[in-house]
Amino acid sequence: MSRRLPPARILPPDAVAELQKAARTRILKADPLARVKAINHAIEQIKYRHPEFFIQKEQQP
Repeated sequence: MSRRLPPARILPPDAVAELQKAARTRILKADPLARVKAINHAIEQIKYRHPEFFIQKEQQP
């Protein structure tokens, strides 16, 4: 049984900082999904730089 750690300690500091920055994205009337888009973009960038922190689902035949 593994011990659960807070997310901030699981990811490297640069990944945490990138997610925190994305989470601070302002929600504007012109683009109410700006924050969601920023967080999704940050996740994709982090997955690319640190794939070892993300579980890949096995593809089914």
